[in-house]
Amino acid sequence: MTRTRRIGIGLAGMLFLAACSPGEILKVDNPDIIDPLGLTTPQGIAALYAGAIGDFSLAVVGNNGGTEGQILVSGSFSDELGNSETFPTRKEFDQRGPIDTRNGTLLGVFRNIHQARRAAERSAEVIRDVVEDPVVDSRVGESFALAGTIYNYFGEHYCSGVPISTATDDGTLTFGEPLTTTELFDEAAKRFDSAAKYPGPASNTTIRDFAKVGKARALLNLGQYAAAAAAVAGVPTTFRYNTTHTTALGRQQNGVFVFLSQTERFTVADLDGTNGLNFRGATDPRVPWARTPANDVGFDNATPQYDQGKYASETATLAIASGVEARLIEAEAQLKAGDTGAWLITLNTLRATAGLTPTVFPAGFPPAFPALTPLADPGNTTAREDLMFRERAFWLYLSGHRLGDLRRLVRQYGRTADAVFPGGGGKPYIINGNNKGGVFGNEVNLPIPFDETNNPNFTDCIDRNP
Repeated sequence: MTRTRRIGIGLAGMLFLAACSPGEILKVDNPDIIDPLGLTTPQGIAALYAGAIGDFSLAVVGNNGGTEGQILVSGSFSDELGNSETFPTRKEFDQRGPIDTRNGTLLGVFRNIHQARRAAERSAEVIRDVVEDPVVDSRVGESFALAGTIYNYFGEHYCSGVPISTATDDGTLTFGEPLTTTELFDEAAKRFDSAAKYPGPASNTTIRDFAKVGKARALLNLGQYAAAAAAVAGVPTTFRYNTTHTTALGRQQNGVFVFLSQTERFTVADLDGTNGLNFRGATDPRVPWARTPANDVGFDNATPQYDQGKYASETATLAIASGVEARLIEAEAQLKAGDTGAWLITLNTLRATAGLTPTVFPAGFPPAFPALTPLADPGNTTAREDLMFRERAFWLYLSGHRLGDLRRLVRQYGRTADAVFPGGGGKPYIINGNNKGGVFGNEVNLPIPFDETNNPNFTDCIDRNP
């Protein structure tokens, strides 16, 4: 079942910013949408819910070119994207450091993701407590699931020790304690359990499936492979939980499309840092790309520019959770259990039935992407693991999963960071043949911004381990 949600403007959600410091609290005398005291009215909870949807999309997907989201930042840090512009703050995380904790770009992204987290949690709590029957009101479960997704992002993208603070409607801030990476994934699983308790009408399975896939993602991050596979049992391969986008406001546009295919600040990578995956060279229909004109360069007027084709416009939907991800989780559990026959069947069934068609761009840039063909068993454990993560990388391209997978390869599969992360070992910082100066760094996650030191419970990351 496919379902989409329209992005809300999100102004209501801004009232519930879980700030990183006292100065971050958004205080307004005359709220634009609704007074916080009116949240218990039908109009109030509608605005609250719309705000949570809008804040989530801005934080994760980005907007019309002013603000990138977690998908772009994590894609650039990993081997999905290369930097094709001039901003030094974006170069820092594409180059994998050293990243200054005062990096303004990352501070904005961190604030947005915290605001989205608190808006989603507040939406779930208020609507649950106000409506007559919260079990059949899908807004409750959806809001909990959005919050759970953000906790997954925290654990996958940031160093251990992300503080979770809260703010009340009147602006009162309660500083939170830093959570370890494991604790963040545990919190994610709890939010998805809550989502499963309030799934909406029985005829609508979308929130149930969203909660199943999201919890399985948290369990996979915790190394609980069999439990993760059990969690997604029954999720149809056709399921998608999408963000949706419009051109009505810049805030509502698909920022992944805008930043790659319009403003050209990022470019589709190929063998990023020499050891990244060949996302372009594979000519795979799951990662369509184009270079039009043939000599196109990015915003920096120097880096060869390759635009993504997965999201075709400012209004393209973007899957946050899907049945494809459910099948990939099942396949990884089969591989971990040593059932290589079932593992290969799961991967090949997905390749044969997921509805992909060859991608053709105008004017022959590039040639048509061929349809997927069956995989062969590479014959040994390491090669099978490589193939498993390659399939995940191509199926889940530009959806915010890749950085977490690179970290899992080190944390759960015993790979070295230099072998997994692009440019490992201090290779020259070259993007699409353009030497942008210096060498790749060795950071394996994003730091927590310096502003968080206003929280008396926080001093620095607990650790920078994968």
